[in-house]
Amino acid sequence: MPKLLRCLTIALTDVPEEYKIALGYLTYHSGRLYNQALYLLKNKLARVNMFDLYNKLNSSIHLKALQSRSAQIVLDQLVRAYRNWFEYLKNPQKFKGQEIKPPKFRKKTKPHRTLTYDRTGFKIVGTKIRLSLSKDLRKFLKEKHDIHIKYLWIETGLELREELIRNIQIVPKGNEFELHIVYSAEKETKEQEGNRAMVIDPNSENFMVIGIDGVKTPYIVDGRGLKSLLRKYLKKIAKLQSLKDNLKNKRLPYHRVEERINKLWTKVKRLLRHYAHTVSNLILELAIKHRVKEIWIGNSVKNKNRESNLNSIADQIWSLLPHGKVKEYLEYKAEPYGIAARYIDERYTSGVDSTLECGVCKENYTPEGRIKRGLFKTSRGYLNADVNAVRNMLKKLERFDQITAVAKPVRVRIFKSISVSSLYGQIGGRSRGSVNLPVVVRDTSGVQTHHEAPHL
Repeated sequence: MPKLLRCLTIALTDVPEEYKIALGYLTYHSGRLYNQALYLLKNKLARVNMFDLYNKLNSSIHLKALQSRSAQIVLDQLVRAYRNWFEYLKNPQKFKGQEIKPPKFRKKTKPHRTLTYDRTGFKIVGTKIRLSLSKDLRKFLKEKHDIHIKYLWIETGLELREELIRNIQIVPKGNEFELHIVYSAEKETKEQEGNRAMVIDPNSENFMVIGIDGVKTPYIVDGRGLKSLLRKYLKKIAKLQSLKDNLKNKRLPYHRVEERINKLWTKVKRLLRHYAHTVSNLILELAIKHRVKEIWIGNSVKNKNRESNLNSIADQIWSLLPHGKVKEYLEYKAEPYGIAARYIDERYTSGVDSTLECGVCKENYTPEGRIKRGLFKTSRGYLNADVNAVRNMLKKLERFDQITAVAKPVRVRIFKSISVSSLYGQIGGRSRGSVNLPVVVRDTSGVQTHHEAPHL
């Protein structure tokens, strides 16, 4: 069977302080070695060849500080980037409109760069990964910081198979680090039986509203928890940014404030990545349960970077919400099941009465039917406005009947710890690992709000 490459990301936030110092030196020397090699290439002091660069830099302290094969990988990555740039200059049409830029020097103040270990530099022992350190770096750490370590032992908490791991990367993220484990996975084909379509309406508070043709129950992935966390982080970042600007105007040192800002942005990125993976897993479980063959996502997320009438905070939060990442993750997660993920045009879907036998077009657009935020008045009663839009999307696909998505929505809250019935229990799904936060479903016996409108 063909092999697929997958990446497992582990945030190294709880490693010992001496490990953080060692990781900092590893990524620092990786960046400085990259700069030295790039200088040789730009000044035509070496050929565009990894072995020639290695021989020319054999006496470099940055090369000696790295494990031999890791240093070669740094040089090889630079050579590949250089050759791609040459190829682009010769034949731009080969790259299908994608612009290839020449390699650039890393910043002098922070040259830290990703460092890669291949199979010669790591070993798996139980749930731990052992990373090798060069003799020169061990000696330097001992003399400079009184750190006596021969290897870096990193606990993953996972049973890993060494023969499947292609490489391990140390990725600097501000003042923190991430471990990326790239491994091979067999491409299994598990074709879905059935021919249903699932449509997803991306929004803000209702992060994603899901409807499946022929299924009465719609699902709403609640986005208020994520928005609340984003708002908290953005307020902190804005406050620190103001402090940084004041220090900069007074010509005072501001590097510590800048480090705190970078650390907060790292947290935001990790939060969004985790949320997108969790939501994509949930959507795939629903698709498998209900025998869905096609997943259609509203194309409004394509217009996130365009000018809008929203205020700055709301616009910033909307642009950060990871709708596009969810689709990206769904594309490769659903592929083994033969499920395709595509965009659908959602124009006029929010203002057309889905209970009427009419097309979804401008002539039938009646926005006054949306009597309040989240509630749409149809010819047969009240309906959640986003669920109404989902039903209209199914109309566009000609996969619609009047029983679709008319029941009370099941609201899924990602960031919630109270004990309510699990979503996987309701849809008969499977666990996809132990890294996701608890996911629960709103108890449908509770008090009803206009977000969960009555049945038609």
